[in-house]
Amino acid sequence: MTFKIYRLKKNQITKAKSKKIFNFLTNNIKNTIFEVFGHEYFLELLKINHQNCFYIKKNNKIVSFISYIDKKNEIKMKKILINLLFKDLIKNLFLVVSNFKFFFKIHSYPKNFIQLLHLVIKFNNKNNNAKIQLHKKINKLHKKIMPSKCNGIYAMYENTNIIASKYYKKNNFKIFKKNFLYTFVKKKF
Repeated sequence: MTFKIYRLKKNQITKAKSKKIFNFLTNNIKNTIFEVFGHEYFLELLKINHQNCFYIKKNNKIVSFISYIDKKNEIKMKKILINLLFKDLIKNLFLVVSNFKFFFKIHSYPKNFIQLLHLVIKFNNKNNNAKIQLHKKINKLHKKIMPSKCNGIYAMYENTNIIASKYYKKNNFKIFKKNFLYTFVKKKF
């Protein structure tokens, strides 16, 4: 069976139906904001951005989750996060301070690029042809999702994430900014 891409549907935005994807994300990305603020925040993000969320299955198992976000939805996402922070200010203030590295994600956006918010691949297959096929599917999705006014996509990853670094380098993403904790890359299509 080949890889099949699915766009997240509006009817999948329930606690029960989104739990599998949430678990896939939090089990495969260390220090994600969803790990800190939980499933409730993930659901809120899906409500405003589900049309830009995709997952790939092989043999009925999720092997990848990919999401993109434009500036408009990112602003909405930040407002939701701020409201969530103020719900229980003392508890959440501690969360923010203990996860200070999120502040290093602050950056200026490359003009006319859409952000690749998540790219999680969990495909442990020794077959190189299958991996190449999966990467080709993902690259086709990158091209397909881009609005006509965009020149390409950009992403960020932790400097300690060697797998992400190799992936972006292999797929011709160029570094446009780097700080103490994060690397920012972009690719024109």
